[in-house]
Amino acid sequence: MSAPAPAEQQPWELWYWPGIKGRGEYVRLVFEEAGVPYKDMGQSAGFAGIMEFVWKGGNAGFPIRAPPAVRRGDFTLSGTPVVMAYLGRQFGLMPADPEAAAHVEQLLAVVTDGVGEGRLAFHPKDHYASHKTQVAESVPYIKQYGEQRLPKYLAYWEEVLSKNPTRSGFLVGADISVADLAVYQFMAAAQQHYRQWYDAVEAPAAKAHQARIAARPRLAAYLASDRCLPWDGDSMM
Repeated sequence: MSAPAPAEQQPWELWYWPGIKGRGEYVRLVFEEAGVPYKDMGQSAGFAGIMEFVWKGGNAGFPIRAPPAVRRGDFTLSGTPVVMAYLGRQFGLMPADPEAAAHVEQLLAVVTDGVGEGRLAFHPKDHYASHKTQVAESVPYIKQYGEQRLPKYLAYWEEVLSKNPTRSGFLVGADISVADLAVYQFMAAAQQHYRQWYDAVEAPAAKAHQARIAARPRLAAYLASDRCLPWDGDSMM
C-alpha cells in the first residue's frame, strides 16, 4: 500500500451547504481567482454530509464552529474572513507587507459585519428560521438596512478606493487581494437582495470595482459556468 500524498499535494475541500452561494461563495471566489482546484463537498456530501463533518464527529482535525470550512490533509479551518486571509496568503492574494495585509483583514471584517447585518434584516423575528416564515415582519428591517446601512458601506468602499495611493483600482496596494473578492461579493449580494437601494446609491468607484472584479478572466469564466450557484432569495447571502 502506498503512503498517502503529503498534505500540500492533497486537494483542497470546501465544506458548505449544498445548493446555495451563502458565505461559502466568498471562499469559492478565492479558489477560482487563484486557479486552485478544490472539491465543493456540499455538492457531493449533501446537507447530511456537511452536518456530519461539522458537528457529528466527521472532522478529525481542529474543531469547526460552522461552515464554511476548508480542509486539506489533516488541516481544517473555518470562519469566512479567517479562511479568506489564510488562503490569500497561500495563493498570493495577500500583500507581503504586514501593515497592508492588516488593512486587507480589516476590510474582510467590515464585509463580515455588513453581511451579518444584511442577513438579519431578512430574519428579524427568528434569526435561525427561514425568511419564508417571516416575510411580512422583515419588510421594515430590509427597508431600514437599504436606506440607512447599505449607503454607509458603499461610501466606505468609495473612500478606501479613492485613498489607495497606488491608484490601482484595487482596495489595498497595487494588486488584487482577497479584500477585493470579498467586497465584490458583498456588492453583488447587495445588488441582488437590496436592488432598489443599491441602484439609488451614488457609488461610482465601488460599482466600477465590482464590474472589474467580475470581468477578471477566471472569475468571469466561473460566474458564467454551471458551477456558479444561483442566488438564494431568502437572505443577503
